[in-house]
Amino acid sequence: MKLIMVAGGVIQPELLSGFCREAGEEMKIMGIDGGVLAVERAGAVPDLVIGDFDSVPTEERERILNTYRQQRVLNPVKDDTDLEAAVRWAVRLHPEEVVLLGAMGDRMDHTLTNLRLMVLFAEAGIPAVMQDHCNRVRILTGSVKIRKEQLYGPYISLLPAAGPVKGITLRGFRYPLTDGVLEPFSSLGISNELTEQEGEILYQEGLLFMMETKDRAE
Repeated sequence: MKLIMVAGGVIQPELLSGFCREAGEEMKIMGIDGGVLAVERAGAVPDLVIGDFDSVPTEERERILNTYRQQRVLNPVKDDTDLEAAVRWAVRLHPEEVVLLGAMGDRMDHTLTNLRLMVLFAEAGIPAVMQDHCNRVRILTGSVKIRKEQLYGPYISLLPAAGPVKGITLRGFRYPLTDGVLEPFSSLGISNELTEQEGEILYQEGLLFMMETKDRAE
């Protein structure tokens, strides 16, 4: 099963509609709090809904809870966010792949926390990407080769996801690196580009965010 998780952050309608059009029997859609409304606006039907739904009008909350049988209603007074609860639930479902939409946006505190939630998928061995109109983010848990024509944007940024990433070597990049170390919040790995059709990222220790990015105007 491939799982599309739609949170209540900034969502580009055409991006969400594209994923929803691809939804088939092997693809499930999870609407998270206000993300349920975004799924509906895209002309799709969520297979599961989760949240405290305090970000939607009362009448919409009641309609959602009366419409979708597969639901998990959360207490609005809790220690985790709706999305963290949804991610932990998703991990227990053991999907083959996860696409997370609506998890980036105006609220920087939520965006940073949501990026950190990607570690939960990585630790569970579940491939996951977080995506919006300018960014596609995943966590690497081992060395990879990447093709230029498959990139989401021209820029590749590499950032540690949990502590330093050690022994990192970059081949086929404009700014190569040999046996380097990326420290948390270091700008060393920001805005690199492939100069070859294929590049390689090798490293020995750590979890590494790979962010394929493009400027808004592109």
